[in-house]
Amino acid sequence: MAAKYGKDTFLFIRRAGTDRMPALFAAKARMDALTERLGLGTTLSDRIAQGLSALAQRHLPARMDDFRDRYEHHLLLRMGGAGIAEARDYLSGLFPSASGDMFECTPDEGKAAFLHRFAVAGAAVRYRAIHAREVQDIVALDIALRRDDRDWVERLPADLDAKIEKKLYYGHFFCHVFHQDYVVKKGHDCLAVEHEMWRLLDQRGAEYPAEHNVGHLYRAKPELAGFYRAIDPTNSLNPGIGQTSKCAHWH
Repeated sequence: MAAKYGKDTFLFIRRAGTDRMPALFAAKARMDALTERLGLGTTLSDRIAQGLSALAQRHLPARMDDFRDRYEHHLLLRMGGAGIAEARDYLSGLFPSASGDMFECTPDEGKAAFLHRFAVAGAAVRYRAIHAREVQDIVALDIALRRDDRDWVERLPADLDAKIEKKLYYGHFFCHVFHQDYVVKKGHDCLAVEHEMWRLLDQRGAEYPAEHNVGHLYRAKPELAGFYRAIDPTNSLNPGIGQTSKCAHWH
């Protein structure tokens, strides 16, 4: 998904750098606003970018593409100083194995691997824009598993899985925080899908949202709601956050 639908992001950052990204997004927003006023919708810029990126040569190193085809999960490990030799010795004793392998990136491969991380986050959004007839919308969750949880792989019920066109999982090693994007098929209620996801996460003992605040979308758990009351006794700063009371002094 990211290799195909995030290719233009990858190429732009590699050539222009991240400092130019705000200007690119601003230009895209202006074009989308113009095409919407002209009755052409808001995805023309995405379609043009997708078409141009398809003309470019393969942007990822061959070894990365090979590992993508061979393995379901991938870990990017960045080391420095004495840790480089330590990681090399440790990993070479584990791999190759029946279930995995590793390789040490060249400088160019390392840059490509970590630059590709930027492309992943926007891949689902681009997919939605290109496949608007088949896609309803995106349900995006950031969750934290229990610290001692060994069961990382999500297994969705068949009826829920049938509502999802694409699933993207990416996260942070060691802290058990995962970003999970679900591209929902056309005709299904995304809010209902999200609430069903919440019930499954509650059964697994996961916390959500893991990296972002509850805002006004999620219900604050009693411990968090009590913290809000303690730091804002008059309920003046952000009334209603976490679906709490909007009344003065929490009445």
